[in-house]
Amino acid sequence: MKIEVPGKLYLCGEYAVLKPGSFAIVTPTKRKLWVEAKEGAKGWVSSALFPPVSFSWEKGAFASSVPPECCFSLFAVKLIEGFCRRLTQKSLTLQIEIGSELQEGGKKLGFGSSAAMVCALARAICLLYGAQIKEEEMLKLSILAHFSWQKSGSGGDVAACLLGPVFYSSFDRNWLLKHLSFDAVFKSWPGLFAQKLAFPSSLSSLALWTQHPASTPSLISGIDLPLKFVRRSNELCLRAKEGIEKEDAEALFRAIRSSRYNLESFSRLNQIPLEGRGVRHALKIADSFEICAKTSGAGGGDCALAIGNEEECSKLSESWKRAGFRILSEVLSLKEENE
Repeated sequence: MKIEVPGKLYLCGEYAVLKPGSFAIVTPTKRKLWVEAKEGAKGWVSSALFPPVSFSWEKGAFASSVPPECCFSLFAVKLIEGFCRRLTQKSLTLQIEIGSELQEGGKKLGFGSSAAMVCALARAICLLYGAQIKEEEMLKLSILAHFSWQKSGSGGDVAACLLGPVFYSSFDRNWLLKHLSFDAVFKSWPGLFAQKLAFPSSLSSLALWTQHPASTPSLISGIDLPLKFVRRSNELCLRAKEGIEKEDAEALFRAIRSSRYNLESFSRLNQIPLEGRGVRHALKIADSFEICAKTSGAGGGDCALAIGNEEECSKLSESWKRAGFRILSEVLSLKEENE
């Protein structure tokens, strides 16, 4: 069995979405991560980044050749399979291989590879076990696995990887910290909301990669979220959503541009390197063409995103290439939901 899941890029709402009940618009990428899973004689998980790590369940307890706390993939398998074993009362021996287009040369592109991985694992393991859970419960299980590992994040990346383009509202992290158990999958999470979106079909997209990956957990750790910044971000997310729903591309672009400036002010206040030198130069090139472009996600310099019509994106792509950037054309998957 092979399960493919896309990566993600944020259009707006970064950082502010960390405040419970605040908004973001997150879109999946055309680049994907996949999990191939099957039953076998011995259990193991592997990827291009590490050799097979063996694991088994002995009298209901998880045992592995590497501590789960040292390997995110193994940690996620332990949690998700533990959930499925409890729900179905089955005991399987799984062999899992992980592949990905969300990195190059062993470096992350900034497309949410960890979120995509837990989503692919959740779908694959639930299918193998025959675990019958609703879409919302699959989202909560995936967020639970992701959050249990890093104890941070909004879950917006997970939502886009699972659901496709999404208008998202974040959960209360303090509440989830008190409910880190399988039972949480079937509870109501304060603040959590996800609505699927369908973008205008005329839109094209473009991303660049500086080849310098950033660490999201370190960037979002200990930040201050001023109320003015959060309110403005929420207002712009709602405007962007309205532009998408009314197929008003110009209204969407205005909201995204304003979101970029709101983020720039926020980053200066918190001394966050939202735009590295390379990304800053790339955005100036986009501005010279009057094309909508911004950083995406926590920033730190790994990638930038542009969105516009096909002709605009083609011109910007050529200029970015001449400036020496690694270009990813038609990077976003803007259908209503992933197949």
